[in-house]
Amino acid sequence: MSKRTQTDSLALYPHPFSRAYWREAAKDCTNLRKLTVAALLCALAIVIEIFNIPLGTQGLQISMSFPAISLCSLLTGPLLAIPCGVIVDLIGISISGYGFFAGYTLTAVLTAVVYALFLYRARPSFMRILFAKGIINLFINTLLGSVWRVMQQGGTYGYWALLSGVKNLCLLPLEVFILCILFQALHTPLSQQNLLSPDAKAVYSRRNFVLLTVFALIGAALIVPLAIWYKDIRAFIQGLF
Repeated sequence: MSKRTQTDSLALYPHPFSRAYWREAAKDCTNLRKLTVAALLCALAIVIEIFNIPLGTQGLQISMSFPAISLCSLLTGPLLAIPCGVIVDLIGISISGYGFFAGYTLTAVLTAVVYALFLYRARPSFMRILFAKGIINLFINTLLGSVWRVMQQGGTYGYWALLSGVKNLCLLPLEVFILCILFQALHTPLSQQNLLSPDAKAVYSRRNFVLLTVFALIGAALIVPLAIWYKDIRAFIQGLF
């Protein structure tokens, strides 16, 4: 019996709107190998989350846990992504000392689920990664996250939404670049371990690589002024509201 037939099917789906897609996602919730991978990637995301990267001296920090979370969602699916999001958030706040807030737990769950809906049992193409990260940055982190900021810290929704929108837009190009390179690099070893379909490798054309390079340069070009003038940007936005 071949290695593939000993485990669940690794078929790809063009979209998540099919019964077969959700049946496979449900099977992965009881697959010991997938559960082990999910536990390891959750632990990695928690560890990385502790060491936020400070940008300059203006109080701006960037979390680099998104590669581990997105990879976990890509491998385990939208159903297993729900408990993974909860675990990463709850253990993360217990280690960091931050108080529990259900809104941020919901954000963590939605983030993991969005990654899964776009990337699980699919080729992680440039456009899929861009749409997934764009929805997370602009809708979940910015629009929804600003509601949690108002509830916790007060102030106006417009202030928090605009400030978060500027930050997430500046980070988006570099984050997309990182995920594209990561998934491309890990496809071969993961497919050899029967965790990904051999057909799930995204083939980037020369045009794609040019776009990725441009995205990386744009991301770097946006992060530098954001880090330098973050305090001034906050003051300017605050003056608008």
